[in-house]
Amino acid sequence: RIHGAFRDHVAEARGEALVAASVGKEGRSERHATNAKEVIDRVATGDVFLGTQAIRLGLVDRLITSDEYIAERIRQGARVLKLMVHTRPVGLSGLFSGPSRRNSPSVGYGGGFAGDG
Repeated sequence: RIHGAFRDHVAEARGEALVAASVGKEGRSERHATNAKEVIDRVATGDVFLGTQAIRLGLVDRLITSDEYIAERIRQGARVLKLMVHTRPVGLSGLFSGPSRRNSPSVGYGGGFAGDG
């Protein structure tokens, strides 16, 4: 069910790009896909694709790092939030290790964007 829902979502969200990538392949002997569902049926097999393969298949538009994406969003005016991860003590040794170690946050690098849905 989940895989089918994901396939439907990708076909709907990336439909035009999927079909364009399918039609744009040169030297292809088989019939070109005429709709996103046909393309999804061919590529959504459970295989994992490299980024360059995903671009060629129309599954993604471009490849960038998370740092580049965050910097881009900041330039566009998005409000970037810093994610702070606080860990809980594990086991008895964690309970008796003292407040300075127990209460110090483990800061994870990540972010959220206010207004993103």
